[in-house]
Amino acid sequence: MSHTTATPVAASDAADVGLPTTRGWIVAFLAAGILGAGIAVASAVVAGIPWASAVAALTLLGAYTVFILLVLPRLLRREAGTMGALDVVTMVVTVVVVALLTFLVPWLAMLQFWVFPLLWTLAASTRIAVSACFVSAASIFAALLPWTGGGSWAVMAFVQGASFVSAVVLGLWISGISRYGSERDVLVAELTAAQSELASLHHDAGAVAERERLTAEMHDTIAQSLAGTVMLAQRARRELVEGALSPSTLELVEEAARAALAETRELVAGGAPASVGAGGLTEALRTVVARAVRETGLDVELVTSAVPPLDREAEVALLRCAQEGLSNARRHSGARRVEVGLAERHGVVELTVRDDGVGFDATASAHGYGIEGLRARLGALGGSLEVDGTPGAATVRAGVPVRAGRS
Repeated sequence: MSHTTATPVAASDAADVGLPTTRGWIVAFLAAGILGAGIAVASAVVAGIPWASAVAALTLLGAYTVFILLVLPRLLRREAGTMGALDVVTMVVTVVVVALLTFLVPWLAMLQFWVFPLLWTLAASTRIAVSACFVSAASIFAALLPWTGGGSWAVMAFVQGASFVSAVVLGLWISGISRYGSERDVLVAELTAAQSELASLHHDAGAVAERERLTAEMHDTIAQSLAGTVMLAQRARRELVEGALSPSTLELVEEAARAALAETRELVAGGAPASVGAGGLTEALRTVVARAVRETGLDVELVTSAVPPLDREAEVALLRCAQEGLSNARRHSGARRVEVGLAERHGVVELTVRDDGVGFDATASAHGYGIEGLRARLGALGGSLEVDGTPGAATVRAGVPVRAGRS
């Protein structure tokens, strides 16, 4: 079955139409042809129409039916709102044939009920459709005059005028419906495309966000553990060269490597390392500080006070700040003493890491991925991150609002 596609045309000049299916038109024309043949035969048998006129009408009707069935598939494959030479020829042939059929058998004027829809379908604009319907109605009226004997021409004129007006009204109404359907199809297609694009953008944004999350987690966990492992390995090599390699150093190397392995497995499994256990943030900070003391030999003091409960994401963000501060202190600052503090001030839970190292340039555009990643993570929680590179008192201060951090 062949279908045509409808494209929107200008409302001011649209005839109209998403074209019907070929099969539907074929069925309609076959039905009209059979009906016309029945009318011609009945007119000869019942109404006394000469058989010569009836046979001529049957022949003409058969020839027209064959013609229209041959050209119809080509006509209906064209794009709606366009008009070619074959359309013009078909319209002219249709108007002439129906007028001749009416002249031969007046009752065949009834066939104009399918002539008007065909003319509207073939016309490329409303003006052409209305003009073609007027010409058809007028030609049928002229063909009926010889059968009236001139006595009832006014009645015939009224009937044909009413048929023409009805055809125009129905044509405009159906054209408006078709035009509305075409515009709706365009809007639906645009909406579908917009939804697809939005879904793609959401997917891309989600992928980017997930990649950034994994990058931050890997930096704050695995990378930190591996950096500590490297430093412990360097310490073990120095002790080996000095002939004083202790089992405790090798145990620390093994412990750091196992921690990195466990964090890697958790990330591969699709989650974030749960560094904050059942003991809460304070207990997790004690574990981190104790590990830093064992691995680096730094003098690290943890000073905490009671803080309101926070949700896991806020606790993890503050814990990552502590890990980053301790990592920077042992790798870059040359510090000997570090102080880690946790307190609540004016509705904000603050974590502070201060060391007595050489400091850094706090006005630089960036302080490495760790600082910038932590600033973004805290910003998403409504918090903030401040850095002060003063030599002897370099400070990293992270804060999370209590109301934003509550479960």
